[in-house]
Amino acid sequence: MVTEHLAPFQIVTKTGVEGLSTEIVATVLKAAKIDYHLEAHPWTLSYNSALQDKNTCIYSLANIPERKPLFQWVGHITNSTISLYALSSNPIKINHLAQAKNYKTAVIKDDVTHHFLASKSFTEDKNLYVMNNYDALLQLLETPSRQIDLIVLNDDLLNHRVKNSVEAAKYKSVYVLHELTLDFYFACSLNTDKAIVETLKTTMKTLEKEGTLAGIKQKWQGKMLNLISPKY
Repeated sequence: MVTEHLAPFQIVTKTGVEGLSTEIVATVLKAAKIDYHLEAHPWTLSYNSALQDKNTCIYSLANIPERKPLFQWVGHITNSTISLYALSSNPIKINHLAQAKNYKTAVIKDDVTHHFLASKSFTEDKNLYVMNNYDALLQLLETPSRQIDLIVLNDDLLNHRVKNSVEAAKYKSVYVLHELTLDFYFACSLNTDKAIVETLKTTMKTLEKEGTLAGIKQKWQGKMLNLISPKY
């Protein structure tokens, strides 16, 4: 199993990985009686590992059309929204996504936001800046020498990182990417044993029907902006 730090979905701590998605995936694996080893890496490393390696699965992976043939999809975990953020002191206004091309926007390499903006003709070294680390995105906005105007962030991630009203007041959402509301999934590489994937699919559906996964989501309800019913 591979993932990244994306709180509150995956929260990497000194003792392991926690978070809503982690609890759901761990519950499925335990119920399916499948032994596993979990590693958290920068997203591009985990993504490419799950894309190529044998018996390797990943979460939370946004299910978008371009990725559908690239993975074996186990099941839906949750949904989350994505926005363009700027410093509150920045007078920038975005009414249409095309207007954002006039500014420099930072994204995470190989993240769904990177692929999405690239598909909309945003260009690296022109109006798109690619990073490997979520922790650095907010810092980029406050570093004048980097000349970053916008960052693309999962709204739940920002909600979790910004702990108080003073910090929250530094940032503003200037455009919600409604086209990019994410379906986060548990998925496996095409090189993963199909029998294992089928077992995971069946187990996840059963746990959903029994209300086990809904119970896990209920625990996280107060910390999340979006907890939408699963899709299979």
